[in-house]
Amino acid sequence: MLSWDEKYGGIWDVQLRDGESIHSERHLPDRDLVALVIRRVDGWFAVAVLQKVADPQWRLPFWTAIEPAAVVATQADADSYLAGALESADYAG
Repeated sequence: MLSWDEKYGGIWDVQLRDGESIHSERHLPDRDLVALVIRRVDGWFAVAVLQKVADPQWRLPFWTAIEPAAVVATQADADSYLAGALESADYAG
């Protein structure tokens, strides 16, 4: 099912599979990023950093993962991954 929402000034179209849920979501307005952790059906976590990507067909940009989501076993692993990813020069904004 396609469901788009406007969130943090962009189009939010994060696709969840059956049984998945957003475990945590943190908007970093100073860097215009979102740190997202999804709890998967198998108990693992998918972790991603999203940024806005412009699409000329739409008034608002889309929130899009900067790179494929990392899959980790624990919330502590997710926190560690996000800390490293957000310190990376690639996400320095």
